[in-house]
Amino acid sequence: MRLPEIIVLSGRDLEELLKPRVLVDELAKVFMLFSRGKTVTPPRTVMWVEGNWWGIMQSYVPGYGVAVKVVNVIPSNIEKGLPTIQAIVALLDPLRGSPLAVMEGSVLTALRTAAASAISAKYMAPRTDGDIAIIGTGYQARYQLRFIIEYFKPVKVRIYDIRKDALNKFKNYVEDLRLTVYVAKDPVDAVRNARVVIEATTTKEPVIYGDALEPPVHVISIGAHTRDARALDDEVIRKAENIVVDSKKAVIEETGDIRIPCEKGLLSLDKVAELGEVVAGEKPGRKGDGITIFKSVGLAIQDTCAAGLAYKLALERGVGLRVRI
Repeated sequence: MRLPEIIVLSGRDLEELLKPRVLVDELAKVFMLFSRGKTVTPPRTVMWVEGNWWGIMQSYVPGYGVAVKVVNVIPSNIEKGLPTIQAIVALLDPLRGSPLAVMEGSVLTALRTAAASAISAKYMAPRTDGDIAIIGTGYQARYQLRFIIEYFKPVKVRIYDIRKDALNKFKNYVEDLRLTVYVAKDPVDAVRNARVVIEATTTKEPVIYGDALEPPVHVISIGAHTRDARALDDEVIRKAENIVVDSKKAVIEETGDIRIPCEKGLLSLDKVAELGEVVAGEKPGRKGDGITIFKSVGLAIQDTCAAGLAYKLALERGVGLRVRI
């Protein structure tokens, strides 16, 4: 018996299908399902290959399917002109077990990561004028900005990166969006007058300092994804009025930004909320005029949501390459 036809979706196909507000609305529902225990999401398998991080992530989300992603983070790819994050995603029918689609995973990862950040901004960003600061101007930064500006319109975009080539390319990208850009001289300069701060780096040491932030401000951290890496210093944690994460279990196990402050006694995990709880109205997003934090290490449910949605839209619109395997 032959397997049914599958759809192969390129990064360009995903860009066409997964527009910011559509993906944000769908992913918000999925975060609620996750926090209510309605998804099947085993811990990711992590391995180190030639000094680089690799992950295998799998999840079942009702209404979206079963997806498995193989993803890696290879910082040295910057020197080779390749993305630091590469991945491939397979989507399968949860009842029949049949493969439905194979998708380019780097773009899908960038889209779903940006969508999670945008959800946090929707519920947690200050309702006052100010700038967006972006520290780390690589591949992910473009998606972060494109999604965030759907929910927070900046006076200007303040950018910083230790890599001048990446900084200049991103400056051109921001200007192409017809936004005013300011190139900061360091991370402290970057966050001045910022109401939203986005950290999208491969750092292992803090680049966001609590003493430099000017409340009200919402900090989004998607870097520092290993147990001993930190993007946020102790003062950010001490001063934060609210800390929200994608998964409490994942962040305490996978990122130093949460694990280390908890071990130091600076933070209690029971004071931390999940994004799904905020979306559901069970926990607050912004409480006042202080510092709020969204820390994300990325969840397989995000991949399954994005993949299932892309597959549905591809069927409706005739997008993608149809093949039999």
